Amino acid sequence: MSSQDYLAWLCFKSTPGISGRQMVNLLNDHPDPCEFVGQKSHPIYESGILKRESAEHLQKFTLPKNIAQIQKMMEYHEIKTLNYHEYPSRLKNIYAPPIILYYRGDLSAFEAKKHLAVVGTRKTSAYGREISAKIIAPVCRQKVCIVSGLALGIDTIAHATALREGTNTIAVLACGLEKIYPAQNNELAKRICETGLLVSEYEPGTKPDRWNFPARNRIISALSDLVFVVEGPISSGALLTAKNAIQQGIDVCALPGNVNNMNAEGPNHLIKNGASLIDCSEELIYLLGLEPEKEKQSEIAVALSEDEQKIYQMLKTQEDNSSFDEILIKTGYPVGRLSTILTNLELKGLIAKESGNNFFAI
Repeated sequence: MSSQDYLAWLCFKSTPGISGRQMVNLLNDHPDPCEFVGQKSHPIYESGILKRESAEHLQKFTLPKNIAQIQKMMEYHEIKTLNYHEYPSRLKNIYAPPIILYYRGDLSAFEAKKHLAVVGTRKTSAYGREISAKIIAPVCRQKVCIVSGLALGIDTIAHATALREGTNTIAVLACGLEKIYPAQNNELAKRICETGLLVSEYEPGTKPDRWNFPARNRIISALSDLVFVVEGPISSGALLTAKNAIQQGIDVCALPGNVNNMNAEGPNHLIKNGASLIDCSEELIYLLGLEPEKEKQSEIAVALSEDEQKIYQMLKTQEDNSSFDEILIKTGYPVGRLSTILTNLELKGLIAKESGNNFFAI
């Protein structure tokens, strides 16, 4: 979408007095906002559909007050746009689809043969971390694109596993794409941009307000052929994603868990109400309509230095996360050296970082 076209679409998107569904209806009758935005006369203004304030907004080509900052951020961070007619059709067939979709990265991620959404809690258990990575790794090796939300916990494991196994991954953010949220996933986001996609319906500069997260979940499910819920309480965002998927006609599956663990409430509830139970990668592959691997593939070997191997094994054998300070005390390494080792392990997709500078093995 050209710069001038983008401004017309942005003006249309920000029109007061029009709901998302009404905007879609208008686009079905008048597909190109460039033909009526900034124009004093056009059939859309004579139809009586628009309120007075809506018509004046469009006729005057009214743009957000911070449009100059938005454009600067888009240029600096190489953020591009797709309008309603340009992004995948599966995303159009939802309630209030995005009018504009912002992205960073490679659009070929949309063209993968299959897309699997992997969602779950930020506060993962050792069981959830280990089993989720183990189950989705063989699926990734079949070049299935992994879709998630770049949050800490299960989302981070899903994206990192996809990158480690050499497949595409799409991260849907609940804020502008100029500033990664959470900040702990900055490096992960950079790696995703190299082969996959970061997408958002929000303009650059938009903060990650709490109400944006439930809204973005409908995009995660819509971009997927199947939604896999790993862990999360019944009230979690993962369950909202599952609900969106069901409303969109997309199948949902879940990882069963310990009934005494709050993180298992959501998945167990879904399974009890008809979601497919997933306890191995073959089940996911079957539900995606793919053929199982004829020969068992060995895990991709990642070259590690002696120090990297030592810390990775230490984190892998621990039940809980380890803080930077705890690792520092146990290893006796200088701060700078330890920071470098942990960063390298993150880049190699073997560990992930949660809030409070805590680390765990994937």
